[in-house]
Amino acid sequence: MDSWRTPDAMKAPDGRLDPGTRVQVVERSPSGWARVVCASGGWPVWVDGRRLQEPTESEQAIGMELLSQLKTSLGTYQQLLDDLQAQRIDFDSFRRQAFHAGLVMRDSGALLLDLPSGTWYWYDGIRLHTMGSFLDEEPPPDRAAGSAEG
Repeated sequence: MDSWRTPDAMKAPDGRLDPGTRVQVVERSPSGWARVVCASGGWPVWVDGRRLQEPTESEQAIGMELLSQLKTSLGTYQQLLDDLQAQRIDFDSFRRQAFHAGLVMRDSGALLLDLPSGTWYWYDGIRLHTMGSFLDEEPPPDRAAGSAEG
C-alpha cells in the first residue's frame, strides 16, 4: 500500500507499507485518508484508509491475551524493582528474575522488554524488531481510532 507524508494523492507516494503490516489508525478524514503509525514504530504516514483491513475477532482476542501477558510482566518487573530497592533480593537475583519477567514467548518468537528504555522488542528467530515503548504516551482518546492492517 502506498503511503504519503501528507494526504495528497496528486503527489507521488513517499513510501510503501508491506502487505500485512500492522498499523494503528490515529486519524481518519472524511475523504477516506487515514493517518497511521506502524505497530513496530516509525513516523505517522497517510494511506488510503478504505484499503485497510480490520483485524479479525480471533486476532483481537490474541492481542488482548498478549496485552495481559505484557502487563503481568511489567507488574513483575515493578515488584522486582521494589524488592531490589528494599534489599529483599540482591542484584544478581534481580537480573536473572528480570530477564525471565521480560521474556514473553509467543508462537514462533519472543517479546523482550528492555527496562531502562521501556521498549518491547519482538524476536522472530532472525531479526529483532522494535515494537514500541510502554513509556510512550497514548494518543488522546478523541484521536485513537483503533488499529488495522495495511
